[in-house]
Amino acid sequence: MADQSPTVKPLAPYISSSLYNTPEHEIETIFGKKTNRLRRFTLCCGCITAILLICVVIVIVLAFTVYNANDPEIKLNRMTLLNGSFTKDSPSDITLLADISMKNTNYFTFKSRESTTTIYYDGIDVGEGTSPSGKAKARRTVRFNVTMKILGNKLMNIPSIYSDIRDQVLNFTSYTRIDGNVKILNVVKKRIVVELNCTTEYNITAGISSDNNCLTNVDI
Repeated sequence: MADQSPTVKPLAPYISSSLYNTPEHEIETIFGKKTNRLRRFTLCCGCITAILLICVVIVIVLAFTVYNANDPEIKLNRMTLLNGSFTKDSPSDITLLADISMKNTNYFTFKSRESTTTIYYDGIDVGEGTSPSGKAKARRTVRFNVTMKILGNKLMNIPSIYSDIRDQVLNFTSYTRIDGNVKILNVVKKRIVVELNCTTEYNITAGISSDNNCLTNVDI
């Protein structure tokens, strides 16, 4: 007797991709969303890059304008006698105290190293003084004292000193070199060298200087 079981037909292959079963307008919507997302991402990256560039430009402009290193202003206020005397019969060493002001015109702190002041009389080196290291805050003025020692023997060997002592007026000159630095925005470090040449008229009777003139040379 012949087999009457039904014939089994092979199934059609299963297509897993959903794109083939997705309507065309939905496919366009999907690709449109991806394109918009990519466009927004690109626009966001462009804005961030532009902001960063603007910040860099602002920093550079400030560094070379407002925050550029400026010359500190230094002034010799007066000199007073601490020890010794200017007399022909007493050629002992003499100690003077110089009162100096330094105005930091920058927008950042100026730090100075230890500096030396050399004193001259009639162009001859007669003594020196040393000032300690220090710092001047932004847009501030600081005052400091420099103790200067004058060698009495060298001073009294100058021919013109006797007539000047008789007139009770001594004219000193001094040279000071201050080596320091400033750090712009805590990033750029600049070295500043200040050279100070002063002439001082010292009144023996009053024991204090009466006329101080200084010329400043700054190397940045």
